Amino acid sequence: MSLIRLLLAVALLSSWAFRAEGAPIPGLFNTGVDNLGATLTGGSVDPHYALIASADPSHPGPSAIVTTVIPAGYWRPNGSASVWIAPAADENWPALGTAHPDGTYLYRLSFDLSGFDPATVSISGTWGADNSCTILLNGATTGFSTTSYNPLSPFSLTSGFVSGTNHLDFSVTNWPAGGSNPTGLRVEGIGGTGTATTGVESEHPGALELSPPSPNPSSGTGHVFYSLPRQGRVLLVVLDLAGRTVRTLVDREEAAGRHASAWDGLDDHGASAKAGVYLMDLRSGGQHVTRRVAWIR
Repeated sequence: MSLIRLLLAVALLSSWAFRAEGAPIPGLFNTGVDNLGATLTGGSVDPHYALIASADPSHPGPSAIVTTVIPAGYWRPNGSASVWIAPAADENWPALGTAHPDGTYLYRLSFDLSGFDPATVSISGTWGADNSCTILLNGATTGFSTTSYNPLSPFSLTSGFVSGTNHLDFSVTNWPAGGSNPTGLRVEGIGGTGTATTGVESEHPGALELSPPSPNPSSGTGHVFYSLPRQGRVLLVVLDLAGRTVRTLVDREEAAGRHASAWDGLDDHGASAKAGVYLMDLRSGGQHVTRRVAWIR
């Protein structure tokens, strides 16, 4: 089957009401990247991970910093998919880097499972830490721990999720040491899927509604209509299948009723998106609706 036919089949299937199995979980990001998955420059604040507890009073958080200097030959080198984050930008060793105290450094990634059946969610990826790290989900231990910072270790979570906001915590322990005593966290290849319980237009009064994009597939501008049961904040974004934001179309307060929007195939930086299947994701008033759209070039 050709790529265009495959995209067309996927798009047409999405135009009917369904209970979407294997829908991507939004809000899961590698460390040190922006909303499009591009790595950030050293010294930047990671927009997705927060340092919610720190043993270093000089670097108390909540900002987790993208590293500029890491212990060469020890930590896995920063790459194009992820970058180490730490309490400070310079984590060099054995000299010159920041001298962090021993103790616990807790990094948190939060994501929203509204519109998903928590019992069907699974999330996996790889991670590493200096010196040791355990993973907690919503405050409970997951059984995953590592003392490796090269190579990264795999993890896979299939239980412990809840409706609404979830917290994935990486509890890093920095061991006592002389010199600069670096510490940091690296997460790469993180992603997840689950069964979407509100993926489409609803026939019930008072529900948030989103029309199928038209035309679909699209090589130009695709239009959608949506209806709000009440006035409120509206967020309409285009996501890739990994749940990363490609384009924010609407982010504002709007009145109840019918509205329209369109996507011209560009991302938030004005570049043309790659050919493939994307998600039109609408949120308002605690409700969540998703449609699939195929973009061809």
